[in-house]
Amino acid sequence: MKAAMIHLDREICSNFESSATREWLETNGIGGYASSSVSGANTRRYHGLLVAATRPPLGRMVLLSKFEEILTIDGEQFELSCNQYPGAIHPEGYRYLNGFRLDPFPVWTFEVNGVVVEKTVFMANGENTTVCQWKVIGGDDGDVNPIGLELKPLVAFRDHHHLRHDRDGFDESYDDRLDETENVVAVAPVEGLPTLFFAHNADAIEMQGHWYKDLVYAIEHERGFDYREKLFQPFSLKFDLTTTATVIVSTEKRNADDAENLRRSEMKRRAALVAKSGAKDAFTQ
Repeated sequence: MKAAMIHLDREICSNFESSATREWLETNGIGGYASSSVSGANTRRYHGLLVAATRPPLGRMVLLSKFEEILTIDGEQFELSCNQYPGAIHPEGYRYLNGFRLDPFPVWTFEVNGVVVEKTVFMANGENTTVCQWKVIGGDDGDVNPIGLELKPLVAFRDHHHLRHDRDGFDESYDDRLDETENVVAVAPVEGLPTLFFAHNADAIEMQGHWYKDLVYAIEHERGFDYREKLFQPFSLKFDLTTTATVIVSTEKRNADDAENLRRSEMKRRAALVAKSGAKDAFTQ
């Protein structure tokens, strides 16, 4: 098996200061991107899981900022996500991080009570689409049952140079498309911006509608810029991790079953680029 391009160990990942100052980036070739810190905490206004290029390669809009991620093992909940607030880090999911690597996509490995969960994020080339997956890769010997995952999307719907401070122009209603043959939830809270589709294989959806207030972006603070934001959480998705949990976040209506084809296609595309470059050593590749 080919070694990962970049690997960060537990010592780096489980320390907030070191993991929050290391960043990852995925791009889609048309101006859109996904990016954040290894810790899971967004530290820049430009961070987000789907920053769509609405007028490729321009018009970049932070549609989905991040997911709040909650793992349930034998009825006990563990929060894998991470946010910075004034004077506090909450949750502290970075404490469960065993490692991070580019392989070739960003991959996080969490270990919680002996259960090992792997999270992968990548973008599809040529479209505003981010694929997010979580799966159990170790530690479940059958005695721990069930293992569940709850995902709470935090949406921004704003220009990537700006921050959201209020509800002005923000429609908190959303279109739930829960047909069992589709498994898609769509949100379109700001007029003039694209509809955001969440294609998923969740077992259950809970419609909610909460605002997360005073999220702090540390690098913006250091730069002397506006650094606090308010984000909206419209619903949550609940999964049984006996299978891989998949969410495809896109400005196009997709199907969660597309994930593996998108993964294979993107891996093949990137390998072909490396081969075409003629790079021989691991660093250049």
